[in-house]
Amino acid sequence: MLAKWRNTFQSLKKSWLLVGCLVSGGISLPAHAISLPELQQQLAAHTLVRGDFTQTRTMEMFSQPLVSQGQFLLTQNQGLLWQQTLPFPVALTLTQDKLSQQFGDQPAQVMAAKDNPMVFYFSHVFLSLFKGDTSQLTEQFDLTLTEQANQAWQLVLKPKSAPLNAVFSNITIQGQDHINQLQLNEVRGDHTLIEFTNQRTAPAALSAEEQRAFQL
Repeated sequence: MLAKWRNTFQSLKKSWLLVGCLVSGGISLPAHAISLPELQQQLAAHTLVRGDFTQTRTMEMFSQPLVSQGQFLLTQNQGLLWQQTLPFPVALTLTQDKLSQQFGDQPAQVMAAKDNPMVFYFSHVFLSLFKGDTSQLTEQFDLTLTEQANQAWQLVLKPKSAPLNAVFSNITIQGQDHINQLQLNEVRGDHTLIEFTNQRTAPAALSAEEQRAFQL
């Protein structure tokens, strides 16, 4: 069963990206740290965010890290567009009940939640981070929020139980006005670092092409 969870995690590794974390309950806060309501209000103000990403995945089986780059679009209502441009093009769309992945000019592969419940278990946990859905977070993670220099903050999520604690030792998120960095640390020693730059909230409306991308 553990191997099955790990295999599922590998199938989703390209979909881990931007996290919009609005969490409540079960969080330890040191004195004089940024307050949770302040963090919630700050992140809830961004219903749409565009930007660039650089993802660096370090795996024990490879001597060099695997680096990819591209652009992302996150909306509270629609979901996530993840468009990798380097080292090769990959387009991924994640909504509440569907997952689409397209390599280059090949036809897109679309998966519905009913087709693979375990894949969507992981997807929904991460999408709940993106959308600020607190119910799964407080059930699945012990959360620690701390204040950093220059009005930055750090949120550490430690899984409480299987299947998440069979894959992750912890997840660390850092940000200021937006999420700037996400690190996924796996139990077996591999880790993924995703850095976000050039975040912007305009234009506030989706283009016709972006709207079509969400019509899975």
